Amino acid sequence: MAIAAAPRCPQLQCARPSRRVVVRAATATGTVPTAAVEALKQGVAQPGSVPAPAMLQAMLELEKAKLKPEGWLEIIEAPRARWRLVFTSDSKQVMAAAKRQPNKGGIFFPLTACQRFTAADQDFENGVFLGPVASLTFSGPYAWGPGRQLSFDVHTMKLGLGPWRFNIPLKKNGKPVEQVDPKERKKLPFFLYAYVDDDIIVARGRSGGLAVWSRATPEWQMSSGVAAVYK
Repeated sequence: MAIAAAPRCPQLQCARPSRRVVVRAATATGTVPTAAVEALKQGVAQPGSVPAPAMLQAMLELEKAKLKPEGWLEIIEAPRARWRLVFTSDSKQVMAAAKRQPNKGGIFFPLTACQRFTAADQDFENGVFLGPVASLTFSGPYAWGPGRQLSFDVHTMKLGLGPWRFNIPLKKNGKPVEQVDPKERKKLPFFLYAYVDDDIIVARGRSGGLAVWSRATPEWQMSSGVAAVYK
């Protein structure tokens, strides 16, 4: 799921400029690398103020900290929580950085992308938005565990054009993730979380890339078209 610093993107202008470090749900086996958290929050609030390689290095530091995921799921699926994709590093950049080799770090994601998790029915939805004009999202069930992993499946593609929404089934007789055969479950896409607090999420995808999501403000949700889709 995760996708040179890029030009400033309109979706980033609504970033919540919070510099506080919320570690309520980030209890660790050691000490939370607060400098890494601060760097990522600064990079989200003011794109370009933190170089892309430094953003990637901060994500790797959080992974190395091996934080305990206590309370993380509750934050991820909190009522009305919407998580916008801000920064991504593909697997090649991640591998280069881990080996201390030259790398571009990643990009500030150039599209308006957002995801949400609904605890009541364990439904996940992720997609891209063109304001009130159009949207393309994918949804399905998810399940937490083991460890810091959240696995999900895609059952439906949803196309939005203005006020209309079209659901296109992608998988017949789709099952909740918990009911999927263990061997098949290992093949599902997933997020392996490195850090979660009330402001940002850092996770690695199945492809090996790393990404940072920021909790979307209500104003951003309205201007981006997300509020009309994720009700």
